[in-house]
Amino acid sequence: MALWVLQAVRPYASTTMLLSSNRVSTSSASTNSAHTHQGSAQVPSRLNQLSYRATQSLVYPLADWRRQLAQRSQPQEIINQKELRVVGMRRTGNHAIITWIERQQPGTTYHLNNVAAGTNPYRYKSNNLRRYHPQHGKMAAVYQRQAAGELIKRDCLILSYEDWGLEQVTQPRFERNRTLYLGKSAQQLDVLILRDPFNLFASRLKQNFIETKSKTASMVDMWLAYAREFAGESGYLQPDRVCINYNRWFADVNYRRELADQLGLVFSDAGLRHVPSLGGGSSFSGTRHSGQAGCLDVTNRWRHFADNPAFRQLFQNEEIWHYSTQIFGDLPDTETLRSAS
Repeated sequence: MALWVLQAVRPYASTTMLLSSNRVSTSSASTNSAHTHQGSAQVPSRLNQLSYRATQSLVYPLADWRRQLAQRSQPQEIINQKELRVVGMRRTGNHAIITWIERQQPGTTYHLNNVAAGTNPYRYKSNNLRRYHPQHGKMAAVYQRQAAGELIKRDCLILSYEDWGLEQVTQPRFERNRTLYLGKSAQQLDVLILRDPFNLFASRLKQNFIETKSKTASMVDMWLAYAREFAGESGYLQPDRVCINYNRWFADVNYRRELADQLGLVFSDAGLRHVPSLGGGSSFSGTRHSGQAGCLDVTNRWRHFADNPAFRQLFQNEEIWHYSTQIFGDLPDTETLRSAS
């Protein structure tokens, strides 16, 4: 079996920023090693890494505890009218769907992209910029002020988690501190995005995104965990979570209209044809088809790897077939992948 099927996780992120008049979006492109940061990105020394970990373990929990004590006697005001926590594996179409949401969400939206599970998202973004992109010190300071409690009122706050285990995203410590970190929200919604395994795994292989950010879950393990949650067989996310079938979202306007209603959007389908630069666009064509995303052949990516033995080996697991059929139906010709060779 190919080595890329068995690799462990080493999550690191580099961050760029995209600003517009009524939307702010931060982009994190994960790589396999901190040493792959390019351009002006700087890799912290071993001593700085140890100091950072000590701060995470000792200083930040103490700071959070002090803030909690200070806020107990103060009435909480609404900071976010809507808070969306979006969870999906990389190459699932997360950025395309989030762009579609942003373009139809009334008022101002703020998208914190690719945040780390279990952390204060603003603190994570601030530290990430300071450690890897010190030239963005002003933006890091903006995040740091929000991490310290100087929160900004918004119509919609979007947090996106990519390649994290559901148990990591919803860990109790974060849930206890969620309002402390993000402010009180009038509405909270969890959004789970799932793509069929055949085209998802092909897109990830194309980009060499085989690892996940879980220390124990492989790519296949994580897809199965997400599929069980999608099917209602586990309960990590909120009971009224919005589950988005990427295949249907891409192809079916009536399905998108239903989703828009569930998400409280003003349906116009704005943003549908845009191929976001976040995450590098399509695994196979980048952003070349932005404005014409409908012509992307997103349901046949698997054919590029149909003769790859390591790729075929991924589907020698009956659970994958069970949940794929249950959620996505029978996908044409994928039965040819049932044999390992």
